[in-house]
Amino acid sequence: MKIIKLLFIFVVILLFCNAVQSTDKETDTLDAKINMADRAEQIDVLNRLSSSYLNQQPDKTIELATKALEISQYNKDLKRQAASLFNIADGYRIKGENKKALDFFLQSLKIYEQIADKDGIAKSSNNVGKVFSFLGDYTTALDYHLESLKIYEEFNNKSGIATSLINAGVVYRNLGKKDMALENYNKALTISRENNDLICTVNALVSIGNIYWYDNNNNKALSTYEEAFQITQQKDYKGEHPAGILNNIGNVYRSMGNYMKALDYYNQSLAISREIGDKNQIAVTLKNIGITYKESGKYSQAIQYLNESKDLAEQIFLLRIQRETLDQLSQTYTILADYQKALEYYIEYSKLKDSLFDEETSNKISILQFGHEIREKEHQKTISEKELELKITREKNIRNVIVFISLLAISFVIVLWTRYRLKTKSNRELRALNADLERRVEERTKRLREENEYRRIAQKQAELANETKNRFLATISHEVRTPINAIIGFCDLTIKSDLNLEHQKNLKRVKDSSEHLLALIKDILDYSQIESGKMELKKVTFHINELVESVVNAYYLDAESKDIKLSYEIAGNIPRFIIGDPNALRQILYNLLGNAMKFTDRGDVAISIKVEENLIADEKIKLCFSVKDTGIGISKLKQKLIYKDFTQGDSSSRRRYGGAGLGLTISKRFIELMGGEIWVESEKGKGSNFIFTVTFKVDKDKSVKTILSKPPEKKTLYVLIAEDNLLNAQVVVAFLKRLGHTSKVAGNGIEALNLLSKEDFDAVLMDIEMPEMDGIEATEAIRAGKENVRNPKIPVIALTAHAIKDYEERSYKSGMDNYLTKPVDIELLSEILQSV
Repeated sequence: MKIIKLLFIFVVILLFCNAVQSTDKETDTLDAKINMADRAEQIDVLNRLSSSYLNQQPDKTIELATKALEISQYNKDLKRQAASLFNIADGYRIKGENKKALDFFLQSLKIYEQIADKDGIAKSSNNVGKVFSFLGDYTTALDYHLESLKIYEEFNNKSGIATSLINAGVVYRNLGKKDMALENYNKALTISRENNDLICTVNALVSIGNIYWYDNNNNKALSTYEEAFQITQQKDYKGEHPAGILNNIGNVYRSMGNYMKALDYYNQSLAISREIGDKNQIAVTLKNIGITYKESGKYSQAIQYLNESKDLAEQIFLLRIQRETLDQLSQTYTILADYQKALEYYIEYSKLKDSLFDEETSNKISILQFGHEIREKEHQKTISEKELELKITREKNIRNVIVFISLLAISFVIVLWTRYRLKTKSNRELRALNADLERRVEERTKRLREENEYRRIAQKQAELANETKNRFLATISHEVRTPINAIIGFCDLTIKSDLNLEHQKNLKRVKDSSEHLLALIKDILDYSQIESGKMELKKVTFHINELVESVVNAYYLDAESKDIKLSYEIAGNIPRFIIGDPNALRQILYNLLGNAMKFTDRGDVAISIKVEENLIADEKIKLCFSVKDTGIGISKLKQKLIYKDFTQGDSSSRRRYGGAGLGLTISKRFIELMGGEIWVESEKGKGSNFIFTVTFKVDKDKSVKTILSKPPEKKTLYVLIAEDNLLNAQVVVAFLKRLGHTSKVAGNGIEALNLLSKEDFDAVLMDIEMPEMDGIEATEAIRAGKENVRNPKIPVIALTAHAIKDYEERSYKSGMDNYLTKPVDIELLSEILQSV
């Protein structure tokens, strides 16, 4: 009972002491509160001023908001701190300084979350998403926009709902979800018009116009952009500057081919952006001006503006703009035939694929680091508060010890208090542990979602890079094949003249070596097409003895110079005419024989072919090919690696013998495509024997016709040759003359149409790449009966240096009847013309 009385007295005195202390504190801080009220008004005025300068003088916005932030920090006014940080971030966003903008928006969001200000959280989240969208991190951007939309919908904030719908729609569009984007924009436009919100109305119209423009609906896009621009000219419009809209109108006119109007609108956009200092818009507009000059054939101006855009985009970390300008520069230099620079820019463009990932990773690290710093500050603040609290507790205990002498009562109270604190601490730690586990699960789920999106984007970029590479290789192949066609053609003509036998042999070796050079070029193209899965084998009849002889002749001079005995043997029971892909077989033999010659200094190199299996029921035959040499050989370990891309026996072999290491890779892929297999028998220092098997179909009809049939009567034709290269035209004219035909040459598609409207020809040999009008356009015009062509159904045969499947498909689609690649095979040409 005495203990209870003592406790009652202790509690009463303790409450009295605390009341006195609280009254003293309130009295001491009264004057400070009055001063804080004055400062709060100053902060509000500064923030309102900073917002008014945003779209015209963003630097002024940052200056005023920074002053407001300093005062609010001194005042410890969290809500006004968050508002000041938001205005600073908005200023940096308008200037295009995206990293600084992201940093300040995240600080603002953190404080709004701390004070549970829903409107501030929604506003900051929306703008954080907008910056992530600029930086190309669309998945993270979408998370923030959807969070903002959810909050605005809770409070039925019409303007906020419209803004969040538009920003989320922009992300959907960039992620390829056009329908979802358009649905968001239309909802936002309806809400904005009902709410008479001019700013959101303009943003919704611009976003809808973008969808029309990406769909090539230029008229609708133009009318939508112009409607948005007219609203920005109204006196009561307080939104962002119209530079972006003017840039978009320029895009439409560029798509319509009206380059003068496009440049006019781009320059208006550029002037406004530079006046305000909007670096994002400046970089975009400079890029579009460069593209316009490129498309209109003004390549020097195009290069100037594209380089300006690229440099600025590098400064402000706009990787998407950097990639687009590098791609456009590569295309421009390709058009100018400056392939060295075109390749340099293409390599930079490809590297940015990895740079984009690094940039996004850097952004994530910056965000995590910033969050850690905030938590560290809060932790230090908590420690200080606890130290102060502990000090006060000690003072109270001293005071209580003076007032109360009873140690028993004090001990009892301390025991109860300690037990309560321990229980509270245990509960708090348990809640913190549960919260941490939930956060980790959520972060892991989000990370997996982001990784999946990164993979999808990386795959899309890889496909785009592969397409660009194929286009570049096709251009190089065409440029090299054109002169080689003339060399092989004139050699062929001269070989069949009245030269002495020795000269004919030498010219045949020149021809075979040129064909070997073509095979090396074809290696690169075939590797590219095999990698992309576009390689298709042909099925034509060919003479195997002649094919093997031409391959051996290509290495005749190499064999003489190195004291190598070069020979070949074809079994007598192998049919002369078989059906398959002669080009693929020739390339396999070139690669294997070329390797044998390269790695043999003296001795023997031999090709042998025998029948592995005769499939009489299917009229097929399985042949076994062997390319044997007495060269340096291959160790057992290296034999497992030689078929890999860009691989040779060892590094010393590359230094001594050269080569790219693609020959065996391509040969193995060809053999596998033909249903065969390849292996090697070799020992280090004792030579190598590469063996492969391939199954062919036997052409019995050709063999019988060759032996029994009388040659059919040859037609005499009048052929039109559409060819812009004079040497190639002369080769074809000479071939036709030898075959007994007459011909006439047109330098381009327009000249060909003119001649076809005046004269009656029996067939047309059509080049693909020609100035003014190419072969595809000319063929389409012939089939449509344009320019009064006399015979729209005249046989048209493609004769081109393009050896890629895409061009062959386009040729047949345009209406051509056959497709021949240079160099011209006179026998195949004769056969096709006789079938006309």
